[in-house]
Amino acid sequence: MATRKSKLDRILQDPLRKNLFQIAFELGYYSIQERRFAKEYLSRLLYRKNSLPFNHFLRDAEIGKLQLSRILHSDESAETLINKVKFYEFCVQNNIPTPKIIVYNEKQLFHDFKQAFEIKDVEAFKELAKEWIFASKHQSIFIKPVDGKGGANAYRLDLNSHEAEFSTVFNAIITAHYIIQETIIQHPDIQMVSPYSINTLRVDTYKPLNESSRVMSALMRFGRKGFVVDNPGSSGGFFVPVDMQHKCLKAPGLQMMAVGNHTYLEHPDTHVVLDKHSVPYLDEAFALVNQACELIGDRLIGWDVCIGPEGPIIIEGNHNYHMVMQEVAYGGYRKHPDFKRVLAEENIRP
Repeated sequence: MATRKSKLDRILQDPLRKNLFQIAFELGYYSIQERRFAKEYLSRLLYRKNSLPFNHFLRDAEIGKLQLSRILHSDESAETLINKVKFYEFCVQNNIPTPKIIVYNEKQLFHDFKQAFEIKDVEAFKELAKEWIFASKHQSIFIKPVDGKGGANAYRLDLNSHEAEFSTVFNAIITAHYIIQETIIQHPDIQMVSPYSINTLRVDTYKPLNESSRVMSALMRFGRKGFVVDNPGSSGGFFVPVDMQHKCLKAPGLQMMAVGNHTYLEHPDTHVVLDKHSVPYLDEAFALVNQACELIGDRLIGWDVCIGPEGPIIIEGNHNYHMVMQEVAYGGYRKHPDFKRVLAEENIRP
């Protein structure tokens, strides 16, 4: 009940909302039309002024169907995308820029792609971790679950990390399956907006049968002070639509209803204005994800891409990516020319 109340409070306090009578009328109308509670009216932020019609947006059940599609995804391609070690090996084999994995572990057993070895106590881990940090390109390492999603349970260690942070990381990873990789750096134009995390471009690709892969839309996710990841669901971050034609951000920045539904014209911590802020190497990023899509064999993928100082770097790909965030940034996927074809493949009404 507390969660529902907090969401209601967010709507009531939203300065961009329609009047309450209009919200109640529209929500009731769409719920009758759908023969169920039309929760998408809230999650797609359609209670706000000047929002697009309800029928421009996908239903949650349709998104679930697409994420589980046996037409768009295969067991093999999904496993390569889910398992970060397998995905790293895929990128290395195909010369696709991606962060270097130093080691990966299965509880106390660690692998460095040459040999396996045990780390049984925190002191041994601290010693090795400091060696990895010193040897890494930017004197920093990033630690995340092999099959994790959304930036949850991720850590970063560097030369300035406190001893207690090493203990926290060790206690977390010896009970699970993690990768430890070199931390990458981002382009100065992106760093100036938010220096707290690697801020990633989310791009989704679709490969029609017997045709080349194409990019459908793009957005940029930005992290907040105090967090090492940019994911809106786990860090309080937000996303900004990308104007693919003019290669820049298109304000406002948005949060989804579930995590705060704030709207930003500037980054709340650095106060950098978002609208028309340049996104470097955008064409190169699109070419890279299209290449990866062609090679991996999965036909509908949401890619996380870091814009580095020398070009794009693929962080990961997701076969079950956050389509809600993507379509809110685009303005409703049901009217997207390429996404209409995606829907047709699963016999979903466009």
